[in-house]
Amino acid sequence: MENQKQESRILVCYVPGLDTRLLSSSATPTVSKLIEKYSSVEISTLPNTELVPTLLSGVYPHENLVWQVSVDARQQRSLFEKLIDTLPDIVNTTMQGIQQKLDADFDLAGIPPRRRREFTQHRFKYTRRAASPEIMKRFNGNETLFGLLGESSQYTFTYNFDELDTIARDSLANDLRFEFIEMYALDLYQHWHLDNKAGMHKALQKTDDFIAKLREGCLQNGKTLVLLSDHGQEPVRGKIPLFDVIKTSGVPSIDYNYYCELACCRFWFHTEEARKRIIPKLQEMENCQLFHYSEMQQFNICFEDNRFAEYYLMADAGYIFFPHDFYQPIANFYLGLFGPAQKSRIFNPVHRGNHGYLPHFPSEKGFMVVADEQVQPSRQSMSLIDFAPTMLDYLDSRKPSSMTGDSIL
Repeated sequence: MENQKQESRILVCYVPGLDTRLLSSSATPTVSKLIEKYSSVEISTLPNTELVPTLLSGVYPHENLVWQVSVDARQQRSLFEKLIDTLPDIVNTTMQGIQQKLDADFDLAGIPPRRRREFTQHRFKYTRRAASPEIMKRFNGNETLFGLLGESSQYTFTYNFDELDTIARDSLANDLRFEFIEMYALDLYQHWHLDNKAGMHKALQKTDDFIAKLREGCLQNGKTLVLLSDHGQEPVRGKIPLFDVIKTSGVPSIDYNYYCELACCRFWFHTEEARKRIIPKLQEMENCQLFHYSEMQQFNICFEDNRFAEYYLMADAGYIFFPHDFYQPIANFYLGLFGPAQKSRIFNPVHRGNHGYLPHFPSEKGFMVVADEQVQPSRQSMSLIDFAPTMLDYLDSRKPSSMTGDSIL
């Protein structure tokens, strides 16, 4: 067994959004058989959408610091910034959208400059990692699987179903110890088509066909296929009118800031009066829950101060905040015209499926299957931070002391 470990090679097929509730013998026969034949381990996730850094580094967000945005001390606005802030938000965010299209490092174009400039960004959007896999080697000094395994590892990304055949063929032609394929096409499709039963069936079939090709190639080339999904998606049933509620507080916008994703809105208060008037309104809202940052430790979000948020307003599964900081009317129309599988957003800009909710909701459950009959998991559930140590264990590579997760083998 020790010799086998030294020669082991892994191909990880990472399919975010592959929800076990949608698996069936007709739509996903390959996945269903893999789960039936090998031991499937349930994955407990985090209340956020950016999970890849935690998977690859083996440490939680308060250690890898990939956690959207933080707010430090406020700075005085320059005369130019004051002038910019007099323009309508739609003008500023449209100009920022053009800049984001031209500059892959520019982000959060939909947030008006008066709020955006307060943020230090800690995001890891998929366009950046797709364009430059080098940035995935370490996070906040924590080496990832790619940093540890070096040239014997490779990261591949796609959000296009049409690329799957080429990726399957190319991946099986290499002799890497560790290959990680992020197949984001299903996740993206579900965001805008989870309510389309026929379309979802086809998307799941395409996903299953891709996994079947990888599985067959692994058997032929002596690789071990690892099927990984760190979350599902919940059908969106309703919108939360957050900002209509906040307006009733009468608090000037300069007295607080917020960062609003679909399932989570973070708040920072700059005055005690704003805190006193807004917090009670947030606590009374339906279909969401308010947490002080110290209470987020129960979800393994253990920041020691309020830089990354003073309060988190978490939506219940099936509900989203709308509008949010990723909705901009002109950008939405552009993405509907030219984005992959997103035409439905032109007529309805509200997501059809979403995730990033609190971990106890079914949509936030993932799974992992190691297609090797000689390997058995030591437990039936794992955390995101256990993935990287498990891969190193299978490859007979030592886990660095920085990784707080443990192998499940």
